[in-house]
Amino acid sequence: MSDLYTVVVFITLFTLIINIMEVISNGLVSQKNKNEIIAVSLVIGIAVIGEWIGVETNGAASSLILLHKAAKLVEFCAAPAIGVTAAIAYGKVKRIRLAYVFIACHAVFEIWAMLNGWVFFIDSDNIYHRGSLYWLYIAAFIFSVLYCFICMVIGYKNYQARFNGVMALVMCLLAFGVSVQMVNSEIRVDYLCAVIGNIFLYNNRGRIVNQVDKTTRLLNRRCFDRKAESVKSNVCVMVFDINKFKIINDTYGHAVGDECLKDVGKIIFSVYGKHGQCYRIGGDELCVILNKYFENPEKLNARLHREAAKLRPKYGDIFGISVGYAYCDGSKTTFAEAFKKADEMMYENKKINF
Repeated sequence: MSDLYTVVVFITLFTLIINIMEVISNGLVSQKNKNEIIAVSLVIGIAVIGEWIGVETNGAASSLILLHKAAKLVEFCAAPAIGVTAAIAYGKVKRIRLAYVFIACHAVFEIWAMLNGWVFFIDSDNIYHRGSLYWLYIAAFIFSVLYCFICMVIGYKNYQARFNGVMALVMCLLAFGVSVQMVNSEIRVDYLCAVIGNIFLYNNRGRIVNQVDKTTRLLNRRCFDRKAESVKSNVCVMVFDINKFKIINDTYGHAVGDECLKDVGKIIFSVYGKHGQCYRIGGDELCVILNKYFENPEKLNARLHREAAKLRPKYGDIFGISVGYAYCDGSKTTFAEAFKKADEMMYENKKINF
C-alpha cells in the first residue's frame, strides 16, 4: 500500500509541476492571475508533501515524532487554504484580506490545537490519532470549498457565464476524494482529485476569459458572431454607439478613450446584463441581445441615459450614447435583418440628438 501511495503522490506532484509550467508559459494570462493560479498549485503541493511525510513516518522510530507532527501540522494548515486560494484565482473575492485572515487564523488554531492534541496527536509510539476537535478541521476545509464555489458563481456572472455542469462535477470530484478518505483512511486520493479539479478550473477560466473583450469586459465579437448564428427564438437586438467618441480620443487621448469605453461597458452591463448578453462588436459599437424583459426596452434605455448623464462632467457635453433596437422572431425577421434595423435606428437617433 505504501508503494502504491507513493506512486500516487509522485503523479500528483508531477502533474502540479506540469500545470505550473503551463501557467507560466501562458501569454494570455496576466501576471497577477498567474501568481494566484500558481499559489493554488503550491498550496496543494505543500499539503501533499505534508500528508506523504506523515504517512511515511507514522509508526516509525520515535526520533521522527517531531517530523511526523510537523508534517501533519503543515498538511492541516494547507488543506483549507486550497479552497480559499482557488477562490481568489478563479472567482470573484470582494474582500481578499478577509480570505487571507481566515487562512492565518486557521493556521494559528492548528498550531495551538497541535500543542494540546485537539485536532490530532502523535502518541509515544509515533502513531497518528485524530483528536476530539478533528471535526473543526473538516469544517474549515468544507467552508473553504463552499467559499470557492460561491466566489466562482459570482465571478462567472461578471463574465456573463453560468456556473456550468463541468464545474459542478469538479466539486463532486473533490467531495468524492475527501469522502473516500473519510470512509477508508488507507485510500488517499483527495489531493489527486484536487489537482485534477484545479486543472479543469484553470482551463475553464481561460476559456471564459478569452470570450471577454479586454477593455469593456463585455463579450467579444467572436462570441457575438456565434450567438448571432444560433438565435432561433424571440429576442430584442440592441445596438449602441458612443457619440463623438473620435472627438474624445482626439481631445483627451486614447487612454481616456479606453477609460470611456470601460465606463460605458459597465453601464451597459449594469442596465442590460440581467436581461441578456452584452457585447463589444468593434470600436465604440456595442450590442445587447435581450432574451428577457424585451417587451419595453425604452424603460431600460431611459435608465441607460440617466447613468450616461452622470459621466458628462468627466467627458464633456459631447458625451452621450445613441441606441437603436429591433425584434427578431427567428422566422419573419432574421437576426441579420433585426440587427440592420437596430443599427439604422441607432444612427437616426444619433442624428436627431447630436
